[in-house]
Amino acid sequence: MISWLQFQSGYPTGLWAIGRKRITFGDRVNVLFGPNGSGKTTIIKTLATITGCGEGGWSDGGAPGELPFKAAWQWDGRPVFYQDCYTHSEQSFIGVDYLEQNAHLRSSGEKRIGLINELVNHIEDRFLTYKLPRTERPTLLLDEVDNHVGLAAQSLFWSDIIAPLSKKYQLIISTHSIFPLLLQRDNSLRRDTILVLAPQYDGVCLSELGKAIDYYNAKRLPEVEQTPES
Repeated sequence: MISWLQFQSGYPTGLWAIGRKRITFGDRVNVLFGPNGSGKTTIIKTLATITGCGEGGWSDGGAPGELPFKAAWQWDGRPVFYQDCYTHSEQSFIGVDYLEQNAHLRSSGEKRIGLINELVNHIEDRFLTYKLPRTERPTLLLDEVDNHVGLAAQSLFWSDIIAPLSKKYQLIISTHSIFPLLLQRDNSLRRDTILVLAPQYDGVCLSELGKAIDYYNAKRLPEVEQTPES
């Protein structure tokens, strides 16, 4: 598990939410939320470098890479997996056409639950977690994991996929998605950490979402009542 990270020199210390403060991580879900340039990827790539993940994949006891600035951290040495989901979106958790191929994910019922479990198992098989001892609780570093999918898939990921993964992994995820904010207010992520990396950015995003919903409600066409054929 990665417990904390603290930048001591270089450009990250000039970022609003980073500076020289100690950034602490919980053992479940940790969300890095902010606009471009706020430090999300900097934090993820720094953690990947110091744990020996290189450009991607498992740390596998690899030697830490070299940082262009000074930093301190605490890591217990357990396995870490890093994926740059922004650059390698075709390898990400939810494929672009996954919802189209599995329409039952958009509804309720046993088939939907089965498909979600199938997707979680697919993720774990791809990460080869079956090779890890049961006592290990590895860390997944996921940079912009939901950047290439639409709102429906983002909702699925944050509401249904994150929960089972957080039982087995420490997750550190960067995102632009507003769903973690909504789920924390709904208590689904109340035990987890959301680090907002720009001043008032969360409030601005929630306000704009409210405007979009109001616009949709004002402009949508009334539903046509279906009448039985004579």
